[in-house]
Amino acid sequence: MESDLKRLADALLKRLESERARVAGVLGDEVAPVMTMARYLIEDTAQRLARGEPAQKSQELLEASAAIRDAARKLRQLGSELWPKVLDDLGLLPALSSLIRDFSHQNRAIAVSPRIALAESDIPGELKLAIFRIVQAALSNVARHSKASMVRIFLSSFENELRLGIEDNGVGFDLERLHTARQRIEGCGLGMIQRWAGLSGGRCDIESTPRHGTQLRVFWQVQVLVAERAEAGPEAERDTGLPPAQTPFSDQP
Repeated sequence: MESDLKRLADALLKRLESERARVAGVLGDEVAPVMTMARYLIEDTAQRLARGEPAQKSQELLEASAAIRDAARKLRQLGSELWPKVLDDLGLLPALSSLIRDFSHQNRAIAVSPRIALAESDIPGELKLAIFRIVQAALSNVARHSKASMVRIFLSSFENELRLGIEDNGVGFDLERLHTARQRIEGCGLGMIQRWAGLSGGRCDIESTPRHGTQLRVFWQVQVLVAERAEAGPEAERDTGLPPAQTPFSDQP
């Protein structure tokens, strides 16, 4: 157990540094050059107008505006990945909608089919961040590793059980290899998903076979969650010791 925790900690540290490098890359290689170009176009236009030059500069201003708009979109996307502000402002369902929209924009070859059969009020507040992070990590894995052409996302409830499912038709992988130390590190995305599920009181099942895609399913017993929260009082939102769900997954509402 101690060696498992050490491997997970090492993997999480490497993932953290990888994410920091990615953020720095986006800011330095994509956002900063766009802003510099936009500033140059605006300053050049302002100088020409100050000199009274009659040349039409509206096209350059439009280009500058488009560049700034593109940079702002990248910054919003990056900010959403670091912390989903829309989750605080509007709730889980709009946050998932925004996440799926951004994923589709970046991965046009992958069709996303969401089936959400819940209202915002049906989802306990303490589960919303966990659900968002699980879907976010799962979609990231799909984009990076699966070579899939389609991914389906299910969110529903059945008999007081909240159910989340993410399925793709990609290349899949050999689950047995996850038992090796090397593969645990490489599969840190799946490890993060399992940690989010466990910390929020859920049970996570992963099924995959080479060339037959991957199915990720997470279950939470909402009735137990509500009862324990009522017994524990205001501090119950921090409680993560819920028993695992036992009912098999289905995509029915």
